[in-house]
Amino acid sequence: MFNVLIFIIGAGIMFYMGLRSVLQRRRLQQKGQRVEARVAGTVQSRDGAAYLLEFETEGGSHRLHYPKAAKGMGFASGETVTLYYDPEDPEKMYVEGDRSVLGAEILYFCLAVVLLALMVSFIR
Repeated sequence: MFNVLIFIIGAGIMFYMGLRSVLQRRRLQQKGQRVEARVAGTVQSRDGAAYLLEFETEGGSHRLHYPKAAKGMGFASGETVTLYYDPEDPEKMYVEGDRSVLGAEILYFCLAVVLLALMVSFIR
């Protein structure tokens, strides 16, 4: 019985993380500010390597650090990307088409399904 509870809690956490990520991304796409940003290069930030994104708004020029995925294809320097961000909290941002974010969401949901399948196999 204890094993079943652990699998249910684990699956619930994975499902919650995936749902939270999807909802945050959608909220940014619907209510955040959409801008075309230029990838100015990479920098070292407090969280590791990051892309330096530069863009202009009516409020002036902005530079944000967007986390760089450890693996996979990234963005080329000088490339223009569509950026969604919250002007009140610029740390909340999403670059359209960022496969690392989409991959993480898929991974969360897949792990939830796997944990539920394992739970069912232990019950039988």
